[in-house]
Amino acid sequence: MARVNVIYHHFPHYRRPVLQELAASAEHDYSFWGSHQAVSGIEPFTGDDTLAIRPLHFATRGRRWILSGYWPAIFDRSVDAVIILANPNMLATWKMALVARLSGKKVLFWAHGWLRREPLPKRLLRHAYYRLAHTVMVYGTRARALGEANGFPARRIAVVYNSLDFERSRAAFDRLRQRQERGKSGSALAGLFDRAMQEGASRPVLICTARLIAACRFDLLFHAARRLQDAGRPVDILLVGDGPERLALERLAAELGLSVNFYGACYDESVLAELIYGADLTVSPGKIGLTVIHSLSYGTPAITHDNLDEQMPEVEAIIPGVTGALFKQNDAGALAACIADWLDSGRDRALVRLACRKVVEDVWNPATQRRLIDGAVSALVEAKKPSERPKP
Repeated sequence: MARVNVIYHHFPHYRRPVLQELAASAEHDYSFWGSHQAVSGIEPFTGDDTLAIRPLHFATRGRRWILSGYWPAIFDRSVDAVIILANPNMLATWKMALVARLSGKKVLFWAHGWLRREPLPKRLLRHAYYRLAHTVMVYGTRARALGEANGFPARRIAVVYNSLDFERSRAAFDRLRQRQERGKSGSALAGLFDRAMQEGASRPVLICTARLIAACRFDLLFHAARRLQDAGRPVDILLVGDGPERLALERLAAELGLSVNFYGACYDESVLAELIYGADLTVSPGKIGLTVIHSLSYGTPAITHDNLDEQMPEVEAIIPGVTGALFKQNDAGALAACIADWLDSGRDRALVRLACRKVVEDVWNPATQRRLIDGAVSALVEAKKPSERPKP
């Protein structure tokens, strides 16, 4: 069993389940270090009764990330390895990795990894940075493939995926399914689209749970919805979140004559579970990250754009025609056609739910992450040369 210090700028609240998995690992002994302050509006997980997170100090200065207080985690002589959040804009990570290696520790970076093809100067800089670690743990198989294609040693890349709270979503999903099987109504969607109900129309519900920012391209979704409406295929749109684009989007929805509910921010998972479970599709016209894992956890397929160079690693959870679909980026007509094709395909909703859940249950969950991280650590600490091991 190796002792491992895990060092982040801060652990977002959604990291709690995987940290709890690591804390309970039977393979290695993990300790955690991170800021206790919110970052960019994202609340941190600061520890609980099952694990402690030793506080660090974090700040931003332009694009630079500034971290301090981490040296005790690096100089700890009882530690065999360190896992460091990898961001080349955080100078502290360069220093931590170098000093940890010089002190004989194994270094693992935890990173998105390679997201897109890059020009040579940036590629060389990224490789120089990642080579500070013995192993780079990345979120997806595409990141590993890009790293290999760009000449980074394949043996030093480990795929560990990403996750949300799968056990909580499993329990919520089971409750909702049982309620549905008993024929009980009372969905959180009820009453959100009064106009459609008054007209006696049963419209498909398209949902997205995300901040309302320009990068999400909800304007594209609205124009696609207008095309569907003009073709006699109206839909209801439910946006769960808030943000700087809300007023502009409200104006656009009114101009286009769309049925849109701006639900606002919601952090109650029981409500989110009902909303996502009850929707027909999650549609995220811009990047899709953990939103797709959230959606599939409740059996709802997801649609997003097809330019993988401008996507997040979690897009890999979308298996076209099985757990969702991809449309041509920035093309409202292509998005409208993609939505219509899915809705008119006649797929069995119960089977789609099972397929969506299976992808999360098999891959994108905290237990799988823990197992893969354990494996990456074991591969390093157990591969020490005999000369590196203490003499009997």
